[in-house]
Amino acid sequence: MDDSELHRLGAAARSRLLRSGGTSAAHLLDVTLRAISREPEVFGDLDVPGAREAAAEADGLLAASDRRPLLGVPVAVEEGCATAVPALRAAGAVVLGRTRAADAARVVTSGCASAVLARNALGARTPAAVSGVVGFQPHLPRGGPRTGVIAARSADVALVLDGLGTGALAVPDRPLRIGVSLRGLALHSRTGPVMRHAVEDVAALLSLRGHEVRDSDGRLAAGARVLLAPHLTASPQELALLDRVVPASLRGLCRRVAAAERDVVGGMFDGLDVLVTPGHTGTSRRGPHPASAPFAPLWRVSGYPAVSVPAGRGGNGHALPVQLTASPAAEAVLLPLAALIEQDAVPPRARG
Repeated sequence: MDDSELHRLGAAARSRLLRSGGTSAAHLLDVTLRAISREPEVFGDLDVPGAREAAAEADGLLAASDRRPLLGVPVAVEEGCATAVPALRAAGAVVLGRTRAADAARVVTSGCASAVLARNALGARTPAAVSGVVGFQPHLPRGGPRTGVIAARSADVALVLDGLGTGALAVPDRPLRIGVSLRGLALHSRTGPVMRHAVEDVAALLSLRGHEVRDSDGRLAAGARVLLAPHLTASPQELALLDRVVPASLRGLCRRVAAAERDVVGGMFDGLDVLVTPGHTGTSRRGPHPASAPFAPLWRVSGYPAVSVPAGRGGNGHALPVQLTASPAAEAVLLPLAALIEQDAVPPRARG
């Protein structure tokens, strides 16, 4: 396999190639560093000596038949996710350094890393799948850390989670109860025809696979009436600043609003395992960036698990992102469903 093909492979295919002896961790790192040299601005902190040392160690362990899932695979972490580095290194990954949040998806699409651990893997402003990659955000326990994964395919995300010891959750042995919404939480949002057709195709696919699919637009619109949009766009870190920036007389009100929002979210999932929504309402005239993305903010704040996955491409060549959000008890079904969507869609680019 030549370097141009190696450059295109996702994390899972690279791991298989390393374990079969088809390449070495040192050579794979060289290919990755050449990609980084063409786009050096995507890294805020690149640790080349440390990566070379890790790759040499990985080659020795591979020769000794060590089969850790991430052994020798080059990965990056988003700024603010440094606490995940020890776990990655323990899994055998070659940690390249820290990338900026705005560049996390670009790091994967450009071949500058096989995967990126990110605080908001769904996308801070633009859905991750707009770039043709998969973004997975796990359930956020109250007060717990929430580190997601951005990678080329759902299988690559699963490999990273397996390496970190957070994969292989039990999948319900029954048809899933899946809701579909084209309106989202903003009462006046309307999804354009291209994104609407993408979501409808996903709904049809899941129905053909034996799952129970139903319209959830009415339920979401009713819940949206008690939600505050400015609050929903805040990150968990920003919400944690309430005690320092909000007057004491208003803190109780803010907490009650947050509690009411959690109750609304729970109500939206009554009788549902998964909710399917567009990644955005449609692209702007200036390119692939969404004109409106009213679906993601609530799930960022609520802590519900979600995955952003490309469901094919539109006529302009841009990836069409679909978001799947699960109740916390159904987190394990997200990546298998994303894999089904990938198999049915035209892949954004050749992957192993």
